[in-house]
Amino acid sequence: MTSLKERLLTDLYNCGSYPGVNAEVLASRLSEMAQIGGLPNRGVSRYVYTEEEKEAKELFKSWLEDIGGLVWEDSVGNMIARFEGENPEMPVVMTGSHLDTVPEGGAFDGALGCISSLMAVEALRNSDKKHIRPIEIVVFADEEGTRFGSGLLGSRAMIGEVSKEELHQVKDNKGITIYEAMEDMGFMPAKVEESKYPENSIHAFIELHIEQGKQLEYNQEKIGIVNGIAGPSWQTVTFYGETDHAGNTPMNLRKDTVAAAGELITEIEKVPAAVSDSAVATVGKVHVLPNGSNVISGQTELTIDIRDIKEEARNEVIARVKNIAEAIAENRELEMEWKTLLTLPPVPLSKNIQRITEEAAQRHGLAYRLLPSGAGHDA
Repeated sequence: MTSLKERLLTDLYNCGSYPGVNAEVLASRLSEMAQIGGLPNRGVSRYVYTEEEKEAKELFKSWLEDIGGLVWEDSVGNMIARFEGENPEMPVVMTGSHLDTVPEGGAFDGALGCISSLMAVEALRNSDKKHIRPIEIVVFADEEGTRFGSGLLGSRAMIGEVSKEELHQVKDNKGITIYEAMEDMGFMPAKVEESKYPENSIHAFIELHIEQGKQLEYNQEKIGIVNGIAGPSWQTVTFYGETDHAGNTPMNLRKDTVAAAGELITEIEKVPAAVSDSAVATVGKVHVLPNGSNVISGQTELTIDIRDIKEEARNEVIARVKNIAEAIAENRELEMEWKTLLTLPPVPLSKNIQRITEEAAQRHGLAYRLLPSGAGHDA
């Protein structure tokens, strides 16, 4: 079986070359990063505040220091590298991404954004070009939210939207709070407010990211210029019924929460298209109790991910799904609990950065299109 590096090089040699960017170095760095938390033929699992994430950040830090970056980690674990410009007092140009992953994630999600930022700054510093503003490369902590079910932690802390109370309240599936996990890794959650950047201290932020969709590949285009970020909303629906024996309970006397969950999942699939052409809704997580093959489940929890670039439409999808869940519970004589885990508004992105990116794509003869980011956080 060919290695990731070999596969990358096969593709990269078919692409254009750019001054200061070595395709083999890019492939090598991506491959080396993917080995940390890598699973045999099953992607990469690298969660926040774990030894795997720490190892990945230490590797990336060594690359940053090799090109002259002044590197530090803030109170919540964001890693930042600063490269001074000719005017150090000016607001910074920031770039970067994240190194934590979803379960069995891909080699490019997040890591590509970090490594591409590193290589862009490396190429700039090896050229005769000067930059007036300082440049900062950032690796955001807990961008994916896989371990604690919230996400965007490091980036929210950077703009002052994380409180100590939240860090004490949110737990992983082992009952460990974010606060405790941070302390275990040597960070300072009690000083979370120190992670906030002063207002107007960041001039611009840019991130290179894989599309995670199929539009560019389908249309044979290279560049997606993101015009807005879809606002995600994570909801949980829990049905409560009765746990009974699968063999001894007649069908007409059951209060089966798995059957209710299945009905809801089928209905959810129909809702987005009835509201908006850009809305999506996904059930990606189901928790069944007691989860026995010969037991009728007395409790089933679904996690629903609903997104749209139009906030009003997104909220309408949420309302319709909730109404459907309530109706299913009533018809089946079950109890139903609805909780909101996370809701963020859609965000329109800088017209100026879109224009600059469009001009760069035209200059290099790269096919592109404007499109929203459905991932909820990838600029």
